[in-house]
Amino acid sequence: MGRWLAGAAAALAVIAGAGALAQTANDIHAAERARFGFGELRGGASGNADDPNAANTDESKVGAISLPPLFDGPAPPTPEQWAVRRAALERLVEDNGAGRIPEAVSRFRIEWSKEAAEDAPAGAKAEHWTGRIVAPDGRTGPAIDATVTFPARAENAPAFIEYTYVWPGGRAPNFGGGDGPRPPDSVQTALSHGFAHVAYRPQLLQADNGAEMQQGVIGLARWPREKTDWGALRAWGWGASQLRQELARDPRVNGERISLAGHSRFGKGVLVAAAFDPAFADADVSSSGAGGAKLMRRDFGERWENLTAPGEFHWFTPNAMAYSTPGKTVADLPVDAHTLIALRAPRPLFVTSGMASKGDSWVDPRGMWLAVRAAQAAWGLFDDPTASGPMPEPGTSADAPYPLGWYQHTEGHVPWPGYDLFFEHEARFAGPRAKPAR
Repeated sequence: MGRWLAGAAAALAVIAGAGALAQTANDIHAAERARFGFGELRGGASGNADDPNAANTDESKVGAISLPPLFDGPAPPTPEQWAVRRAALERLVEDNGAGRIPEAVSRFRIEWSKEAAEDAPAGAKAEHWTGRIVAPDGRTGPAIDATVTFPARAENAPAFIEYTYVWPGGRAPNFGGGDGPRPPDSVQTALSHGFAHVAYRPQLLQADNGAEMQQGVIGLARWPREKTDWGALRAWGWGASQLRQELARDPRVNGERISLAGHSRFGKGVLVAAAFDPAFADADVSSSGAGGAKLMRRDFGERWENLTAPGEFHWFTPNAMAYSTPGKTVADLPVDAHTLIALRAPRPLFVTSGMASKGDSWVDPRGMWLAVRAAQAAWGLFDDPTASGPMPEPGTSADAPYPLGWYQHTEGHVPWPGYDLFFEHEARFAGPRAKPAR
């Protein structure tokens, strides 16, 4: 204990240094643990099946779980009462997962610049949009960065904001895997459905590591973080919302039909963004797993303790660490993934996954489907249809044509097999044939 206290004191000194930027994720992690009294945390599961702490991938070993209730009374609330209950759940999700956006952010100014971009598909037009963030005191921060590709003769076109990776030299990952055929191009897919495609690079707004939190929009807003301040997922979502608002000002875009898409950690980010911003028309949440659509109480695949370790803690509020301490477990969480999903009700949402047997076991496909089913009750308050019956076989779309849709494709940890079904979902529930937004 004495050695840990000495280390904690050193960590606090590191985080207190206003000019100290040469820090590692371990440094910041230790400093936040010390500052908020969390001490040592339990370790997470390993993705290597041969390790002693290997993640469970055996459904028979999951066991029974009990979920926190969506509603706070014996009877389901009315739609008006749901607005009150939703606000309470939103605060619980913020304080134990996504984090609160500091008040200072509301005073940020965004200076947009737009210029023609090269390499647009034939017949399309591409532009590079940059939104430079300026604090009230004149400090400038990172940028909201996106490439917008408009279809030919764009006028009032729906838009598809895709969270995308930034790779050295502009390279992008081949989510098709190996030497097999490359997956369909998401830009061409969006254009073929009449959408403008928006390649949003959230890591340029807030880096995807704990060491650089201070340099991103999180550090611009407040540093060090307070106990329930936002993490990277919420920061990325804030940027997506600002981008949505700027797109809506462009006459080439239908401001009421701007949707989101993201895969894996970006799937987590898209779910958080859509849950807190109902103005997004729809959202394609692909293989989001732990911290996204997966029920965290299920011991299958990634665990809560992975999320609060130095490699991932920056995604969440510091208070998320409390449930990895010796005194608490994930069973003490007042929320779970179904709560986060339900915040979206009654707006459309589309959750997808690959097959566990083909490489998507880490994200727990069944745990995500169960979370979707548990969240359906919120949509039922608005007399929206909801799915029933057992979990559909991979490749079947029985649970897809609902406002809260689910689809498990027959590939592994990839997003593209669900693209076309998502565009059908958006057209059905956010397009001209949809009920008015509520």
